[in-house]
Amino acid sequence: MDLTPVLVETWTLYAIGSCMIGTRVFVRTRLVGIQGYGPDDYLVWFTWLVYTCVTIIAHVFLVQAGGKHTSVLTDAQRAALTASERKDWEYGSKLFSFGFFSYATIVWSLKFNMLFFYRRLVRGLHIERFVLPAFGFVGAAGIASVLTFCLACVPFHKLWQVYPNPGGQCYPQNPVTFYTVAVLNVLTDMCIIAIPIPMVIRVQASIMRKIGLMMLFSLGMFCMIAAVVRVVLIFKLKRHGDGALWSIREDFVAVIVGQAPLVYPITKPRFWKSIIGGDKYEETDHSQQYKDSKASSKRKVKDPYMITQTELTMVDKSESTEEIIKVDEGKMDGGILVQRTYNVDVESSRTESGHEDKKYPGQAF
Repeated sequence: MDLTPVLVETWTLYAIGSCMIGTRVFVRTRLVGIQGYGPDDYLVWFTWLVYTCVTIIAHVFLVQAGGKHTSVLTDAQRAALTASERKDWEYGSKLFSFGFFSYATIVWSLKFNMLFFYRRLVRGLHIERFVLPAFGFVGAAGIASVLTFCLACVPFHKLWQVYPNPGGQCYPQNPVTFYTVAVLNVLTDMCIIAIPIPMVIRVQASIMRKIGLMMLFSLGMFCMIAAVVRVVLIFKLKRHGDGALWSIREDFVAVIVGQAPLVYPITKPRFWKSIIGGDKYEETDHSQQYKDSKASSKRKVKDPYMITQTELTMVDKSESTEEIIKVDEGKMDGGILVQRTYNVDVESSRTESGHEDKKYPGQAF
């Protein structure tokens, strides 16, 4: 087997992506323990499994099938193929089709991964109400993508038929499927990116910190760019042979983008000190403290929203409340502690006895 540049790139991207997922698992386990896992911490294992499968499919497609699929064949070329050659092209088309389905599965699983993460991040804030509709939109888009993939060519097995030419959309790189998936992919990414933007815009912080937060939450734009470039290369520049490789590249970008916010704590010295010292990060009501790892493992710890090290104040005008995200920079690294402070409006009225009667519609805590 010759190690072609495409094979080397495929496995290199897989190795880096797997290391990124492994690092995310390590960081999350260190911070919250297995007891503190959220749905996204389990979902990422499914993502990695499918990521492994799609990489193996790509390898077999390139090595055994020679990267062949019927999307590039003309009617004359199909007719000129021998029986054995038709089997090779059919085999390659099957691999390409299932590889494309696996690619879409990875991308959508990572979308849900990010939504579960955002749900933890904005819990208790005004914008939490937008997360559930986003789940519905991403889920509906995923179902629409699957239906398009399965129904663009009917019966489905003609998707890899070589001869006679089944016509219509019955070939792996058909524009109906690719354009539909690409558009839904970009729209759902835009929806996910938009969730934390109101929080970032309204925070009272320096411009540089706002820019940093905006960049962190906008990494999904790289996935959108990869999806658009892929479609342009295939249907505008007629580079059909790059389709499989760009699926691998887009999956890689999605994996990196999806894990980046969650591996951020490894850049903080305190994280490594906790490992060397044998202690564990734990969140209390007022600060992050180190607790003995054996003691903390006996109970489920609160999830530290490990994203940035800053002090942010966000005013929620719709609820007349002030939502404060505080971090003691001298005592903790990378944690976000969310506190809600409710303003107390005091209404004074005179009773019949002439004394002032104070009414408290809310209380601070």
